[in-house]
Amino acid sequence: MSKIKILKYEINSAQGNISQTIKAIKTNNIKLFHKRASTIDGYIDVPYYLLSKEIKEEKNAILKGLRDVVAKTVVDLDDKQRSSTIIILGTSLADLNIVNNIQDSLSSQDKIYKSVKSSIDSYAKKLATEFGLNDFTVTISSACTSSANAILEARNFLLNDICEYVVVLGAEIFSKITNDGFNSMRILSAQKQRPFDVNRDGLILGEGIGAVLLSKNGKSFWTLEGGFSNCNAVNITSVSEDGLEYVDVMNASLKNSKIKAQDITALKAHATGTYTNDLSEINAISKVFDKDVVFTALKPYVGHTLGSSGVLELCIFIDAIENGFIPKTLNHSKSILKDYVPLLEHKECYEGVFMLNYFGFGGNNTSLIIKKEKI
Repeated sequence: MSKIKILKYEINSAQGNISQTIKAIKTNNIKLFHKRASTIDGYIDVPYYLLSKEIKEEKNAILKGLRDVVAKTVVDLDDKQRSSTIIILGTSLADLNIVNNIQDSLSSQDKIYKSVKSSIDSYAKKLATEFGLNDFTVTISSACTSSANAILEARNFLLNDICEYVVVLGAEIFSKITNDGFNSMRILSAQKQRPFDVNRDGLILGEGIGAVLLSKNGKSFWTLEGGFSNCNAVNITSVSEDGLEYVDVMNASLKNSKIKAQDITALKAHATGTYTNDLSEINAISKVFDKDVVFTALKPYVGHTLGSSGVLELCIFIDAIENGFIPKTLNHSKSILKDYVPLLEHKECYEGVFMLNYFGFGGNNTSLIIKKEKI
């Protein structure tokens, strides 16, 4: 079977573009801001990872952010290649745009109401037209796994020769509804994310935009080996405490990729920093991997970027390896599972096989496996 190659990528995170983000991670110079959230008693200011280049929550504003990362990924494609390139957008943003009310009185006193509405699903179409790409596009919204599932769908399209290239996008910007909703569930941290730490008190949301170009063509040391996604939950927000639902996804991902657990160089955990999800995930990790497994979390650097996290964290992880290291897990002091401690110092690494996990609301769980060949 042909390999799916990871050719190009770019992001915009709270720390900047991909090179700026890696520099911030290396130097531990992490920017964190605040946003206002509603409570039954009024308002509070909560930590929030805002994009270094602000994208306002208004009509079509997010298109510019997406346009910037798409341009970086398709820059080397000629017209023929672009015509066989499709866009798959992953996001949890349901609908940013406000309905425009147009009232035409004309010569009559009757008011005619017209609704002109452009949802986020239309953005992929607009970008495809602008960059001369194929007009067949897909938008996937499956909570925190949206753009991770988009990557899996891209793999399916490429393996079945539906197209030659796929640009997978992840997009998430500040949404008051989302922010207030998470706050109402009391799972937002008051200070900082502490993945897998006994003192964890919740997650911090973040904005993020990313793009990755996949194809069976071209040259790259990076390949998408496989993955798996399912939907299985105990309730609307989480899986069981023992994490068996996560175990199923990780084992299926390994099987589909024809890779054994002991061959995984390192694991990028989902690691939200919430009480229940971290407990379920670390219990699952202990059932799939030996206690010497190297695993880390990226959300303390960029926040939980929800639907964008699949692409955003993939790009960050790949570029960190390109720079010779696996990032440490910030803000960790004592693990909730004694024998399973996340990486506490940057670890030198230049190649290997890596598992990237994304576990979302509604039990939608995805695991990807990527590989970098020896140079």
